[in-house]
Amino acid sequence: MVDMTLLKIHRRPLLGTVDAMRLRQFLIDTYALVGREFNWETRRWEGQYWYATDAELARPVWDAHTHLWETFTGDIIGAAISDGPGDLAIQIHPDYRDLETDIIEWAQKRIAIEDDEGNHVLTTWAFDWDEDRQERLIRLGFVQQPKRFVQYRRREAGEIVPEIQLAQEYIMRGLSPSSADVRAFVNCTNAVFGHNHSREMLRNFQTKSPSHNYDLHIVAVAPDDTLAAFAGLTVDAQNRTATFEPVGTHPDHRRKGLARECMYEGMRRLQALGTVDTLYVANWGPNEDAAHLYASVGMVHYATLTAWRKVF
Repeated sequence: MVDMTLLKIHRRPLLGTVDAMRLRQFLIDTYALVGREFNWETRRWEGQYWYATDAELARPVWDAHTHLWETFTGDIIGAAISDGPGDLAIQIHPDYRDLETDIIEWAQKRIAIEDDEGNHVLTTWAFDWDEDRQERLIRLGFVQQPKRFVQYRRREAGEIVPEIQLAQEYIMRGLSPSSADVRAFVNCTNAVFGHNHSREMLRNFQTKSPSHNYDLHIVAVAPDDTLAAFAGLTVDAQNRTATFEPVGTHPDHRRKGLARECMYEGMRRLQALGTVDTLYVANWGPNEDAAHLYASVGMVHYATLTAWRKVF
């Protein structure tokens, strides 16, 4: 742990795409240092930044959304990301854990929201194995929220993948950059997750995020030529990992194993590439259907991320 009193540290808002790329590299580098998921993985950040409208991407200063903590030499050592109203996602270099207190204090002033009773409320997150953050949150007045959690699951990429057993009359393929696929993918994901995302947002993500790969976004196509299910993979080549996101099945096509087969096809394509050792997926709970799907394809639960809430 670095002695924070000996460092000249400043914080500032994220300033556009150059900073977004620097923060992405910070996430890759800190994964290598910790050897497991600790901060966000690259897909989570790329979706947060590039899955946006033209107007959002044109903002010169992401003041209330993302702040960076840097050394006097300009190295990122921490970040605060607003992951929704009143929700703080802490990104931290493992040698600078004490900086988390400053990040939380900043977030209380800039990210916290007002609840129905007029209280200011802030939520952040800690892994079950991260005693350092849990103890810090308790000291700062946060209370664990056991009903809000994320199960982290993983599977070794080299494990045997079963042969395709796709439901009759459905076909499986990689996503294409065509306008028809953009429209179909947005319609399908909105139906699955209850979003209201636009084609502009998806197109920006596909064409501007550095890791997007059409061939690793697998879709199942229904007999009427609409998209029925999907499973996307994003690769971190430096750490030889890949993350499934998003995964889902349209409500009209469920209980046919389509998302499972899309995930299996993604695994086969990764094995052919030979550049990935470990696969990850995040199961936002409680969601028993998702947990059952991920377990059925060999994604084993190994860590839990839980919400912590403070009223002040």
